[in-house]
Amino acid sequence: MTATGATPPAKTGPVAPRIVAFAFSCEPDGGSEGGAGWIWARLLAGIGPTTLLISRSPHSDRVVARAAELTGAEAGRLDVVVVDPPALIARFIGSHSWPPLWYLEYAVFQVRAMRRARRLHEVAPFDISWHLTWANAWFGSLAGFVGPAFVFGPVGAGVGTPWGLIGTVGLRGAIAELARSAARMGSRYLNPVARAAIRSAAVILVQNPETVAWLPARHRDKAVVFPHVVLTERTTDTSPPPPGRRAALFAGRLLPWKGGELALRAMVDLPEHRLIICGRGPDEARLQDLSERLGVADRVEFRGWVDREDLTIAMREEASVFLFPSLHDEGGWVVTEARAQGLPVVCLDRGGPPILGGTGVAAGRPKATARRLARAVLAVEADPPGPSPVPTVPEARRRLIHLLAARGIIPPTDAPA
Repeated sequence: MTATGATPPAKTGPVAPRIVAFAFSCEPDGGSEGGAGWIWARLLAGIGPTTLLISRSPHSDRVVARAAELTGAEAGRLDVVVVDPPALIARFIGSHSWPPLWYLEYAVFQVRAMRRARRLHEVAPFDISWHLTWANAWFGSLAGFVGPAFVFGPVGAGVGTPWGLIGTVGLRGAIAELARSAARMGSRYLNPVARAAIRSAAVILVQNPETVAWLPARHRDKAVVFPHVVLTERTTDTSPPPPGRRAALFAGRLLPWKGGELALRAMVDLPEHRLIICGRGPDEARLQDLSERLGVADRVEFRGWVDREDLTIAMREEASVFLFPSLHDEGGWVVTEARAQGLPVVCLDRGGPPILGGTGVAAGRPKATARRLARAVLAVEADPPGPSPVPTVPEARRRLIHLLAARGIIPPTDAPA
């Protein structure tokens, strides 16, 4: 199934590289992984004709339709191939109702996408194979087996657990963190797909410096910090919240490692602030009980899940700061959305959020960390930071072209203007 028909007439001048990309998660105008998949597909299409392999999902038809509507440097250069799961197991995957099935679906997608890409490569060779979304360094990728030069990422999964804060995640959260830590370290040495992807990659784009450090030392020279968050356009009105507004906003799935407890503890040292929590998840009941025990429940509002438009309105019209003390977020799409609305962000000095414009504080013991967060909230409200450092699509594309040429993956003369 493809999005485009005939190839546009050949242009004079250098030949653009042909790219095949794996994007298990891809959703136009979505957030997080799905949104990143769509934006990076556009990035690549502006570099050269791109065949995008995506999984069958509720969004796949929309990806096909939107690819056909691209304009400018991307017009007619994104061909979408929807990879269907085997009929025998299709009934068990794709519902996204049980997280372990996501990983089964992802594994099946990788195998089938690799086979499809190799057949396409035999007919009309590609110059670059690229693994985009669900690019976790632990999982690895089969895109490196297609044949051409392989670009892996942007990948994450290098940010470890700050063990001094393990008491803030509850018993179930602690068990999950121990399991995650074991998987994080074990995959580095025991997962052959991860090892093969790291070894075969010509370039490894990583979300944060911690992921560079996670890679085996002999491959770190191939790594470049390049977060997957990219702006579709630069927001012109990023004026900070008006003086006197005192409301912290926390948004995301309510999982123990997302830092909800730290946000509540920070409120103890911010007696004039409200805390608005947008999101649902298995940690919600624990956080509600904790707000009562800490004596801050009258200043905490649990709004449940809100759509992106309502969240944007809350960022712009209600909050004075975005409080996001996640213990190990690799990227943090919501951080960029907050900064795009002129909202300062306070986070831990770990992973992706500080790179995306957040003000990071050191992680220590729970009480000391909460106090640092509270002090940082007051500081950024008094002196808001400057514009977000996140690049727009054209800015990110120029950097990618320069990087590919510098690494010898494309000749400098092949790089489009």
